[in-house]
Amino acid sequence: MRSPRSKRWPLRVLAGGEQAQTMVELAIVMPVLLIVLIGVVQFALVYHAKNVAATAAQEGARFAAADGRTVSEGADRARDVLESGLGKKGADFSVTAQGEGETVVVRAEGDYSLIIPWVTGSSIPIAATSEVRKEAFRSGP
Repeated sequence: MRSPRSKRWPLRVLAGGEQAQTMVELAIVMPVLLIVLIGVVQFALVYHAKNVAATAAQEGARFAAADGRTVSEGADRARDVLESGLGKKGADFSVTAQGEGETVVVRAEGDYSLIIPWVTGSSIPIAATSEVRKEAFRSGP
């Protein structure tokens, strides 16, 4: 009759083999998971920058279209929104504003640099334009 200790010995060998297999599988899968995770984070950052640029253009156009405001005040407002939403990267964006006729057009554009250093062309161009009709009080008929 075998002792209980000798019955457990083959299980320990198998457990050690499975543990080594798990480590190898983890070593293979982990880099792929990290690359996917970094890609998802990068996509979210670029999407956020695009939304901030669109918001800045809309805010600037609305501000400039208000009665008594100038086009340059609208451009300044758009720059403020870019810098508050994107931090230092927002200062790299350019803002143009035009107030021809009855509308105000504000455009925010710039290159958003990626956090992934090994990707070629490490920046993505982002642009947003907003056109708003100028507010004015007109007398009735």
